[in-house]
Amino acid sequence: MLVLAAVLASLAVPATASAHAILASSQPEAGQRLGTAPGVVVLEFTEPINAKLSRATVTDPTGGRFAGGVSAGQEIRVALSTNAPGVYTVEWVSVSTLDGHAVRGSLQFGVGVSPSAGTTETAQTSPGAGDLGLAVLRWMEYLALLAAIGMLLLRRMARGRAGLDWVRPRVILPLAVALASGVAVVSWEAFSAAGSASLSSVWSYLTTGLPGLARLSRVGLESLALVAAIVQAPTLWLWAAAAIGALAASGHGAAIHPAWWGITVDGAHLLAAGMWAGGILALATQRPAGGWRSPAGRELLVRFSPPALGAFTVTVGCGAVQAIQELGTAHTLVGSSYGRVLLVKIGLVGLMLPLSVVAWRRRRPHFRFEGTLAVLVVAAAAILAAFPIPPSRLVEEEASRQATPSASALPRPGALTMGSHAGQVLVGLTLRPGLPGPNQVVVYLLPLEGNTAAGGLKATLVLSGNSVALESCGDACRRADVSLQGDQSLSVDVAGPKGGTASFDIPKLPAPDGAALLQRAQARIHQLRTYRLFETLSSGLATIPAQYAFQAPNRMESSVNGQSQAVWIGGTRYLKETPGAAWQVQPGGPSIPVPSFIWDYFKPFVDPRVVGVGRIDGVSTTVVAFAGGQRGTPIWFRLWVDPTGLVRRAEMRAPGHFMDDRYYDFDATFTISAPTG
Repeated sequence: MLVLAAVLASLAVPATASAHAILASSQPEAGQRLGTAPGVVVLEFTEPINAKLSRATVTDPTGGRFAGGVSAGQEIRVALSTNAPGVYTVEWVSVSTLDGHAVRGSLQFGVGVSPSAGTTETAQTSPGAGDLGLAVLRWMEYLALLAAIGMLLLRRMARGRAGLDWVRPRVILPLAVALASGVAVVSWEAFSAAGSASLSSVWSYLTTGLPGLARLSRVGLESLALVAAIVQAPTLWLWAAAAIGALAASGHGAAIHPAWWGITVDGAHLLAAGMWAGGILALATQRPAGGWRSPAGRELLVRFSPPALGAFTVTVGCGAVQAIQELGTAHTLVGSSYGRVLLVKIGLVGLMLPLSVVAWRRRRPHFRFEGTLAVLVVAAAAILAAFPIPPSRLVEEEASRQATPSASALPRPGALTMGSHAGQVLVGLTLRPGLPGPNQVVVYLLPLEGNTAAGGLKATLVLSGNSVALESCGDACRRADVSLQGDQSLSVDVAGPKGGTASFDIPKLPAPDGAALLQRAQARIHQLRTYRLFETLSSGLATIPAQYAFQAPNRMESSVNGQSQAVWIGGTRYLKETPGAAWQVQPGGPSIPVPSFIWDYFKPFVDPRVVGVGRIDGVSTTVVAFAGGQRGTPIWFRLWVDPTGLVRRAEMRAPGHFMDDRYYDFDATFTISAPTG
C-alpha cells in the first residue's frame, strides 16, 4: 500500500508549470524587455481574489523591494519608483475567493536587458512538497469521515435485528480522527494562505466567501458530530452528513459555475463513497461469530450489498461529472499530472468492482484487499484535492489570457494622439479624425489604482478657455464632440486630490504625417557609438533625477538621485548603493545593448504626427508625437528631432511613470571602465 501511495504522489509532480495559464494578463508581460521601468506592475487574474491575503512583491535589480496588493476584485498592482536597468522579479500569491486555494507564482521582465530563458514565468499548478504533506492530513480526514458514514450505515442496518446484535461500530474513534485532522488541515491552509502567523489574516481567510466559511463550519460540524456520538444523540447522522457537505463546499467544487452544482455533485460523490467505500472499511472492523460465511455474517452482507452497489453507482456517476468539470478537455486526462492521478483512481475503483460483485453474489468478501483499495482510492482523492488549481480552470484562464482586452479610449491608426498627465493620472488625448472641423475628442484617464478607480474620476475638457462636458465611454474613457481648426490650446482638468491639469497644444490640422521623420531619426540614433542622457522620472508625487552614459556595444554607467551608482560592462554589473559604500560585483548577468532607446520596445508606433517645433540646447528641432502599439500598454511619446536626425529630447507618459529625457554628447570621446576599489 505504501508503494502505491508513493506512486500516486509521484504522479502529482512536477510542482511548477508555466504560468501563462494562471494569470489572465500581466503588464509588463513575462520575459518582456523594456526601455524603462514601468510605473506600476499590474497582475490581472480571472477569478476574484482575497483582498487581504493576495499580494505581490517586485524586486528591482539593485535589491530594492516594492510591495503591492489588490486594487480591484481580480487585480494586483505594485507601484514602482525606480528606473534601474536589469532584471525585475515579480512574486505573487493569489488566494481565490471561490475555493480558498492559494496559488504562488513569479515572473521576470527586463529594463534594457532580456531575462534568461526559462526563468521568466512560473506558477504552482501542481502540488509541491508542502501540499503533499497537507494531502496526508486530508487523506486521514477523508478516511475518517467516510468510515464514520459507513459505520452509521451498518448501525442503521443492524438496529432491531436480533441476529445482528453483534454489530457494534465504534464511530467515536473515526470522528475524533476526522476532527483532529480537519483542524490540522484547515489551520495549515489558513496559515499558508496568510503567509504569516497573523491571527487576523487567518481569521480573514476563514471568514471570507463561501470556502472560508465552509472550512470554519466544517470543523464546527465535525465537533458536533463527535459530541453527538459520545452522548448517542439521534442527530449524529445530520452532523456527519453536514460535515461532508462542508468538505465539498471548501474544495474545487466551489469554483465550478454555478457553485451550487459543483458543491452538490462533490457532496453526493463523498456521501455515496462513505456508504460504499466507508461501509467496506466499517465491515473490516467487524468480527461475526463463525466468520462472514456464517448465517449472521451472510445476513449483514445481504443487507449491505444492495445499498452499497447503489452507492457505488452514484459514486461513479458523480465522479464522471466531476472529471468532466475539472479536466476541461480530454487531452488533460493523460497530458496533465492531475489527469494521471485521476486515471490511477479510476483504475483502483475498477479493481474494486469485481470484488464487490463477488462479495454480493457469493457472500465471499475480501475486506483486507478491498479495504486496502478503498484506502488508496481515498489517497488519490486527497492528492487531487491538493492541486492548487484543476486543469479546467487552467484552460479557462488560458482562454481569458488570449482574449483581446478592451481599448476603446486608446488611439487607432489615422488619428492625432498625444499624452500627458494630470497630477498622478495618465492622460491620453486622441482627435478623431484629426482634421479641421468637427472632431471627437477621446480622453484616456488612468490613475495608479487602475481601471476601476478610473471609473470614478471626474474630468472636464477646456478648449480656448471654455469648459466642455465629457461623457463616459468606459472606466478609463471620456469623450466629447468639438469643432477644431488647430493652433489651439486644450486642457483636461481631473478633479480630486490625485488629479490636476494636463495641457495640450493642438497643431494646425491636419497634422503632417511624422512616420518618415521618425524612421529617419531611428536610423540615425542607432548608429551612435556613445551618448549621455539626463533623466527625470516622476509618478506625480516625487521626482527622481538620474544621469546615464552609454558606450556601444554593451557598456553603461549611471548615477540615480546622487546616491546609487552602477556600471555595466557586458554581463558584469558593478553596483554602489550609497556614495560611501563599497562596489559590489555581480557577474554572469545579461548585457545591455547599446544604442537602445525607451521607445524601441513599444513598436509598432501608432499615429506618428508632427505636432510642433522647438529649440533644445540652442538647436532647432521638429516634434513628433505617437503612441506605443503594444496590446494593453497605454503609453505616449514625444521626440524632439534635430535636422540631422538626432533625438535631443524625449518624453514618455505611461501609468505612474512620467519621464523626461535630454540626450547629449553624441559620439563624444569617452570610455566606460570597471570601477576600481
